[in-house]
Order: sequence, then C-alpha cells, then structure tokens
Amino acid sequence: MKIPEWYTGSDQTGRVAAGVERAIERMDERTADNTDIDDLHELLALEKEINWRSFLLGLIGTIHFDLEEVESARKILEEAVPSYKAYLSTFDEVLSVYCQSCYTLGVILFDDNRYGEAIGFFLRCLPYMHEVYDETYIGHIYTFLALCLSWTNQTGYAVVFSEAAAFTRRYDCESMEQLMVAFGDVGEIDKATDVFHLLQRHCQDYENYDRVLDFAEQNLGESGVVN
Repeated sequence: MKIPEWYTGSDQTGRVAAGVERAIERMDERTADNTDIDDLHELLALEKEINWRSFLLGLIGTIHFDLEEVESARKILEEAVPSYKAYLSTFDEVLSVYCQSCYTLGVILFDDNRYGEAIGFFLRCLPYMHEVYDETYIGHIYTFLALCLSWTNQTGYAVVFSEAAAFTRRYDCESMEQLMVAFGDVGEIDKATDVFHLLQRHCQDYENYDRVLDFAEQNLGESGVVN
C-alpha cells in the first residue's frame, strides 16, 4: 500500500494513513461514530511515532465530543494534548489535530466553569492557529480567552483578548459587549462608554441588548444614559 507524502509516522504498511483518511472523511461528513473510534484505537497498536499517536488520540477524542460523549472526550484529550512533542519534526504535520484537541478540551473545561484550567489549552492554540484556522475559529479562541481571563479576575489580559476578538469577529455585538465589560473592569470608563455608544447604534436587535443597557446604567454613570 502506497504511503502518502503527508504521513510521516512510523507505520510502513499504509494502514495508519488509510485509516486516518477514512476517519477524517467521515468526520467532515458528520458521520463518524464509535466504529471509527474502534478503528482508530486499533491503529494505535501500529503507530509508534509519538506525535502521530497523539494525532490518533486527538481524532478519537474529537469524535467522542462530536457524539456528545463529553467525559470520554475529556479523558482522551487530556492524554493526547500533553503527549505532543512540538520540538520534533513531525509536529508540523499534526498541527491541525493538535490545535483542534486544545480547542475542544478548552471548550469542555469552559462549559464545566473551570475557566482557569481552560485558559492554558486555549493559549496552546495561539502560536499555531493562523496555520490551521480561519478567522471564525480564531475569533472564537480570542473570545473564550477573554471570558476566561475576565472570570478569573485577570482583567488586564482580558482587555487584550477582548480587543482582539472584537477586531477579528468584525465587531459583532457579542464581542462588543465583552469589550465594553472588559474596559469597565479595568476602570477605562471612557473607552467602555465609546463601545456602549457603538452598541447603541448598531446592536439594538442584539438578543442580550437589555444586559448591555443594565451594565451601562450600573457602571457608566451619566454616560450610560440611553440616547
């Protein structure tokens, strides 16, 4: 069986590469299920290279997550992510699944209100995300980081990622609200007020607009009066 150029793992039978292609195709089609998980576990017996083993585990964890088997996903991804070795040449070939594993585990922890733990996994995405993600995913990562940092009282860092999220997500209403709150948390009331006025002009149909008004009334003084 021919070994494709993109595969730099240890299996020379071609089974690992073929199994990866099959699993990713089914994941893209949203048809991957526990049979694919079983197949990938079998491939782990063939694969010896550490980054490609972690890659296979990342696929398994992601499929569990897509199947809403969250605890299984958490367990697998908590094994996969620390196992990657970025200093090996094979790391470049597995970046996409590495970033997806970090992102998915961050989301799981975020949903569990474990914001401090989630931060580390979202941060792991940052150096590589422009290689593998479009602006939509990048904006999501910035937003998750901004929220996690805000809710763990790291307000100065929360402002940085709130600004990045607002820019990357093209100033959508959710990002603008988070930016307003972040500025308010660090006492930059003039900047928070400027963002509030943008929300007034562009986001009155936003589903959480009442929350925006409440924040402005409670935190922006006379500047929070609705125009």
